Amino acid sequence: MRIYGPYKHPKTNRKIVIIIHNNGKRETISYPKFLMELYLGRKMHKDNETVDHIDSDIDNNSLENFRVLPRAFHSAEDTRRVKPVTLKCSWCNKKFERFPRIIRDKARQGKRGQFCGRVCAGKYGRGLQLKQVELFDVQKAVDSKYYKRKYASADISDLCDQYLELIKKL
Repeated sequence: MRIYGPYKHPKTNRKIVIIIHNNGKRETISYPKFLMELYLGRKMHKDNETVDHIDSDIDNNSLENFRVLPRAFHSAEDTRRVKPVTLKCSWCNKKFERFPRIIRDKARQGKRGQFCGRVCAGKYGRGLQLKQVELFDVQKAVDSKYYKRKYASADISDLCDQYLELIKKL
């Protein structure tokens, strides 16, 4: 068996290793996977196991920075999620959450006011018809902010600890 690399993949910019087996079969695998297989002393299961960089730095290929995870769990942890935006209803002043995409769509359409639901929007519309209220300002577009569950889990554990402390006090 001959091993070539690590090389930087031209499209993904991640490190890869090329292995040419004694039977002539050629295999290209990621450098982190190659290192982990050497460390474990076995091949990783192709469909069920993957290597995760703990600090999310793909250039940090030290063994302390690796962990073996099931593919489904790794995908769920590393998926980029959108944070909802907290708004205040223009009619009843109640706080509510919306995703930035919805706010941007309404801003593009020139919708006025930010309402927590149909009831408040309906009351505003009826007030306009009866000329009892002035026109509200057009909604402003909001940029999306993202997070990964991988980093949010620490916040959740802190909340759980605070919840347990509160229960003990009661």
